[in-house]
Amino acid sequence: MTTSLRLTLNTLAAAAILLTPALRAGSLPGGGQKVLAGVFEPETVKVADGELFIVEKGSILVYSLEDLRLLRKFGGQGEGPGEFRAADFWYNTVTVLADEIFVDGFDKTVRFSKDGRFLKEARKPLGVSRMAPVGTNFAAVEMNHIEGDVQFERLLLYGADGALIRELARQESPVQSVTHRTEMIPDVLDFAVWEDRIYAERSRLGFVIDVFDSGGALLGRIEKGYERTAVTREHKDQALERIKSDPYVKRLGFGRFESMSTLVWPERWPAIRDLAVADDRIYVRTAPTRDGRETWVILTLEGTDAGRADLLPADDAPFLATLNGVKYHTVHNGHLYVIRNNERTDDWVLSVERIK
Repeated sequence: MTTSLRLTLNTLAAAAILLTPALRAGSLPGGGQKVLAGVFEPETVKVADGELFIVEKGSILVYSLEDLRLLRKFGGQGEGPGEFRAADFWYNTVTVLADEIFVDGFDKTVRFSKDGRFLKEARKPLGVSRMAPVGTNFAAVEMNHIEGDVQFERLLLYGADGALIRELARQESPVQSVTHRTEMIPDVLDFAVWEDRIYAERSRLGFVIDVFDSGGALLGRIEKGYERTAVTREHKDQALERIKSDPYVKRLGFGRFESMSTLVWPERWPAIRDLAVADDRIYVRTAPTRDGRETWVILTLEGTDAGRADLLPADDAPFLATLNGVKYHTVHNGHLYVIRNNERTDDWVLSVERIK
């Protein structure tokens, strides 16, 4: 993995996380903001079964969405069973299944019971991330596959034994380690798993989503006519500020970061920036609107239009984390949950907005 692809959350300032509903989605006793204690360097966020899951340094912290009480904590850094090896520029991710919790680590995957008991673990191929179960197999993204001078991201399907079954999709990486080019508005390969199906966005081709079964067979393609939004000077200024505020870039110095890579500005936003599948709906994040929000396109699982929503921006993951496919947002039960940094207090907050 190249330096420009890498980011460690160890440079994040120690901060508590607060819950700040952007639009009141559920109530919190006492109203206002509630401190979510014990989180300082978040890696990712998920919501399921009325609970909030935060991953930090290999630990999974589970909070009640109702009052933000810490319900349980498990995992952690280490080399033992149920622990995760510390690795620079790596992000552990979590998938909440029907009866257990699956965590993808640097060199292994671990399964826990819903109450946090260690169940089992398995070695995994190195160099792939965001591994998620699909049926008895696993989908994951390899970010540093190089052919000639071109670096690709590849969506791969692995069997229960860890053997590669097939490649499902690929696209040019927003970071090119051979030619040293970095997209300033990155187009990252994204996928989601729902009901033993894999939904892979193919944004380099346009508004395209391929659907696979758990064995990797292509079931169909969702394709929509979509006019991509032009990248304006204001968009570039905002993106540049985001890059300069990235913890890794700040530590390195923007001048040095700029000297390490050719910075490439696209003329238009990607047709699909990322997607989520939840509640039997496909939620597709697209381009910014003129009033500073972002348009989400909502589809049925068959690809029929089910609505649109202009929501608060979800661009809160650090820039270099985004290049790794890391999200600080998740969709659940018709709401968008976003971890945000409060620049004034340097706290982290979780905003909740109804998708309508």
